[in-house]
Amino acid sequence: MLTQFFGNYLVDKDIITPEQLLEALRHKHENNQTMAAMALSLGYMTEEETEDVRNMQVVRDVEFTSMALQLNYLTPAQAAELEEAQHFGYLVLARSIIELGFVSTEKMANAIADYEFDYELSFSNTLNFDKDKIQEMIHRYYNFPDGEDLTPAEQYAVMLMHNIIRFIGDDFRLAGKLDAIPVVPNMEEDTQHITGDIKGCTAIIGYKDFISEFANRYSGEELEEEYIPIAVQDFLNQHNGLFGMELSKEHDLEIELTATDFKMLDVDEFKYRYILPVEFTFGTIYFCFSL
Repeated sequence: MLTQFFGNYLVDKDIITPEQLLEALRHKHENNQTMAAMALSLGYMTEEETEDVRNMQVVRDVEFTSMALQLNYLTPAQAAELEEAQHFGYLVLARSIIELGFVSTEKMANAIADYEFDYELSFSNTLNFDKDKIQEMIHRYYNFPDGEDLTPAEQYAVMLMHNIIRFIGDDFRLAGKLDAIPVVPNMEEDTQHITGDIKGCTAIIGYKDFISEFANRYSGEELEEEYIPIAVQDFLNQHNGLFGMELSKEHDLEIELTATDFKMLDVDEFKYRYILPVEFTFGTIYFCFSL
């Protein structure tokens, strides 16, 4: 998440434009490896081992290196090396911006220093970057109500950002919370209701071509059209399932999930309190929920 917040920081400070940020994220994505790919290229893990970790992440909210350590696929030293590369991803984004000629090296160095100062980032706490820091940054960005306890909606958003990076990719920028979705033809919607101690409705919405690429990213392959809805439904069901596990573990709250429903967007039935647009390099996907 440091990468995404750094990108937004540069846009908010008028150092680069939103279009330049997306181009830099695309450049970063095409020229840098995922953590699983790095583990493979370095010879630390086999393809079968990385697939085992991915399958375990589907049912447990655990980071890649932590799960690989539990399965004895990585040594502590190897895991530390991979985590360091991930946590300093915002510096890789900075390098992409410089390489594309959008900002000078000197100006970028000043921007990085300001960003680290404003968000109280240091070498030590960046290496130990955890969910609490992500929560703090998401809370500030989306202006969630202040309070001593983490609200279910805020907890949902924090976990959502984790899972987007984990299963889809980190080549996206965050756009501010919306009151309504800009509706265009061929918008598709995947919905799932939550019942139990907490009730609500969740959805993934996007233009048909963008939804298809989202599904391809999640599945790790080019899908036939008939399998696109299945992949999107699986992501939403998986995320909501992990959210339910965290509620049970941390707050002793139990929820149940209805079957997912994939269909063309009906604006007359649209009723969500939170609309969080995520602008990927392939297009914008809207993550919506009311809890």
